[in-house]
Amino acid sequence: MHLTPDTDVEVLCNQIVFEEPLISEKKKPQLRRLIYKLIEKLEQKESNDFYLFKILRAHILPLTNCAFNKSGDKFITGSYDRTCKVWNTITGDELLTLEGHRNVVYAIAFNNPFGDKIITGSFDKTAKLWNSDNGDLYHTYRGHATEIVCLSFDPLGTTIATGSMDNTARLWDVETGECVHTLL
Repeated sequence: MHLTPDTDVEVLCNQIVFEEPLISEKKKPQLRRLIYKLIEKLEQKESNDFYLFKILRAHILPLTNCAFNKSGDKFITGSYDRTCKVWNTITGDELLTLEGHRNVVYAIAFNNPFGDKIITGSFDKTAKLWNSDNGDLYHTYRGHATEIVCLSFDPLGTTIATGSMDNTARLWDVETGECVHTLL
């Protein structure tokens, strides 16, 4: 895409909607606003020099995953060191260390858009639900026969899905910690 201050935004919006199947007609107002923001940035002609802000020494072993909360002010990291860490995005300060898994923490997620809970999935065959503000452990979900490699909250934050190398996915009730469905 070639964007200049003289770009005809309506023509560009129509072209993008036509060529990109994931952008529908209903998304045009949002697309239009984003293009105008980009043009505004082009017109500012400021020299934005980027620099290394901070290096975080997150874990003693390699990372497996990272994820932001909805507002972007916190992010989490999972590691081979069996922990998950919660960080302040702006300052880079470590806020919490979530410990309790007995093997690699491989999958992690916030319950966006709320961001008050974190789910971690491990090669120890368990998933753990944590309070993202103070690190309290709410539940440990057990039932998979092998490593948990993916997980997610539903949009309401009431159900967690976990996927495992045992070829199953499980749905868990956040409040009770019970497995409500197993998908084979």
